[in-house]
Amino acid sequence: RCHDHKLDPIPTSDYYALYGALTSSRMVMSSPESLDVNVDAKELLRNLKPLIRAELAKQWTQESILIPRYLLAADRVWKGFPPRPQDLTDLSFNRIQAWLTLLEKEKPEMEDLLYPWIQVSGQQITQEWDKLRSHYVEETQYRVVFNQKNFRSFGDFTQDGFGGWHSDGSALVDGPSVAGEFAIGSSGPVAVTSVFPAGIYTHALSERLNAALRSPLVPKDKKFVSLQVMGGKLSSWRTILDNCMLSNAYQLLAQDSLHWVKIPNRDDQSSLPFYIELVTTTYNPRIPDRLESMKITPEQIVAPNSYFGIRRAVLHDIDESPQDELSHMARLFEINSPNNLEDLAEGYAAVIGNALGRWVTGKSSDDDGRWIGWFLENQLFTNTIDQTPELQALIREYRLAESRIASPKAFNGMADLDPGYNVPILLAGDAENPGEVVPRGFLQLITGTPDGLQAFGSGRQEIAELIASSTNPLTARVMANRIWLHVFGDGIVSTPDNFGVYGEGPSHPELLDYLASRFIREGWSIKKLIRFLVLSQTFQQSSGPSSESLIIDPLNRLLSHYPVRRLEGESIRDAILAVSGRLNRTMYGPSIQPHREEPKDYRGLHQGPLDGDGRRSVYLKVTRHEGSRFLETFDFPSPTITRGKRNSTNVPSQALVLLNGPFVIEQAGFWADGLIRILEPTVDSRLDSMFRTALGRLPNHGERDQFKKLVEKLVDLHKIGSEQILENREVWKDVAHVILNLKEFIYFR
Repeated sequence: RCHDHKLDPIPTSDYYALYGALTSSRMVMSSPESLDVNVDAKELLRNLKPLIRAELAKQWTQESILIPRYLLAADRVWKGFPPRPQDLTDLSFNRIQAWLTLLEKEKPEMEDLLYPWIQVSGQQITQEWDKLRSHYVEETQYRVVFNQKNFRSFGDFTQDGFGGWHSDGSALVDGPSVAGEFAIGSSGPVAVTSVFPAGIYTHALSERLNAALRSPLVPKDKKFVSLQVMGGKLSSWRTILDNCMLSNAYQLLAQDSLHWVKIPNRDDQSSLPFYIELVTTTYNPRIPDRLESMKITPEQIVAPNSYFGIRRAVLHDIDESPQDELSHMARLFEINSPNNLEDLAEGYAAVIGNALGRWVTGKSSDDDGRWIGWFLENQLFTNTIDQTPELQALIREYRLAESRIASPKAFNGMADLDPGYNVPILLAGDAENPGEVVPRGFLQLITGTPDGLQAFGSGRQEIAELIASSTNPLTARVMANRIWLHVFGDGIVSTPDNFGVYGEGPSHPELLDYLASRFIREGWSIKKLIRFLVLSQTFQQSSGPSSESLIIDPLNRLLSHYPVRRLEGESIRDAILAVSGRLNRTMYGPSIQPHREEPKDYRGLHQGPLDGDGRRSVYLKVTRHEGSRFLETFDFPSPTITRGKRNSTNVPSQALVLLNGPFVIEQAGFWADGLIRILEPTVDSRLDSMFRTALGRLPNHGERDQFKKLVEKLVDLHKIGSEQILENREVWKDVAHVILNLKEFIYFR
């Protein structure tokens, strides 16, 4: 990337052409699930919600009739008078207290629904009401002009669908929610957690559905981006600069009501693209790996529930957030001027009653949703699932259907969501010394031209098509060689990462060409090529060399016999677990921390169980800083670099870890425990069983005699009687340990 290659025909510009294609792609978490996953459960939830809404609206409409009495009773207490006995008939003391708490609120804002009541109570209501109406009209006009002047829309999810933002996950399949949408509590006594204005709410059906929402690239001409959001249960937002997915910049959303979050624009990096994403837990690539930095506990990530909501995004230069335009207050002033507090209390009841009437028919406005949501948030309506038997039955059925939603899955991937952009050559690799801009492209050796790719997006698809083209012989040759390497232990080209002039030449050039052609002809099927190789006579040869081949071809490059090779570290570990009976064959699930002699929690290097809970080695967590010492002893490659071919060393540390390693000793003990439970009748039959389990064969006469003598020595060593041989754990633990140390156990032939 800082100079033209001296050995290969790859100029510096090729590096930056490839870099432009990759950096134009976003690294994202995506879902492997098709759109029909959970389709039946989701359809049942959709059908139940109107029934639940109707039942709730019926109950709340009846309660709205009592609003004037509650409000007047709370007003008396607020003014220092005791409530009259007739005021308390059929009223709940807790409900009166809830209204009183709202009246006693310090410095209420004009958007508070009880602000008008507080302003006119105790005054000449008719005169004060007209003044207050005029004040609201003036203030509304001022706020509308203020917002129009200072804020530019960057996404309006109340009317523009996704507003140019990019959605992912099953929670967003139905698109944004209309005004009046509501979320049902997934557990506990609460019936409804929220009633929303129009926008995007991932928990509109269920908190168990996953989602991600990603913005377009943020324009750099404004100082701030502000989001009107809500969320909880480990949902979060973050900013991504230059498509760098690895930052820890996630900020948890932990507020159940809509509020503004102000985000400084990255004007310090004016040349680099910058975007924002909101995610539920599953789509957060830093969970569960970075729990400490996010100040969350492992217990919090066990639950599958997570959600967020967003209404709008705006760009601006001022430090303030958009102001509430008070549209929801207008309907209170549409009633006739009240002559007294009784008239005003009836006005409040009329407004919420009309809102409920529209809500039950699915014709709510944002203001309706705001009124209903305010009553729920302040516990002015009964909001428990046991209000009526009908409601309780409906919500129980809803929760049962919700419990059938499968836990979401996600994987790291890439996505083309933006127009691609080209990057300059950094002269001598200096980031502060940009040179000529290079069009996105692939190796000129393959394309035959330096003109780059004609692509609207990143160009990754076009590059992939060039790589996997039948007219490009290099890919098929390299892949066929890799498959041969994994089947036979060494490639036809023994330097699989280097097919250049300084790499090794192929031992069988015509064979490699044939395999590459066959690979293309059979649709680039890895499975078909593996089947072809393992059914060949070459693969089925004995691994015993002839005396002639040892002279003519000592390295067995011509494959006169099957090459003996040591198992990879993961296979050795899995084989030990399988023989001991501790292998956990469960598929999928989270990674397991490897066992560490000195865990370092502050670096994320936590302690795992000695045997990894018996999980296969593919489930051991791989970190750049410190991996499994057992696997590394057997040449597990460094995760910081790519390796087409692993080293296969034979060093003393490997013998020592099999002889003294606590993992191997522990598994030998587990194996012994299993043998004792079986109660073989004789030492011979037990040795046969152990050889068959570990080596896939019976011992020959010499081996049988050797191991019987070993058992006799162990009996003397552990000082036990001959009648206790088959029941003594220490004897058979040592025998098991010896078998695990046989060369044949870790070599493939």
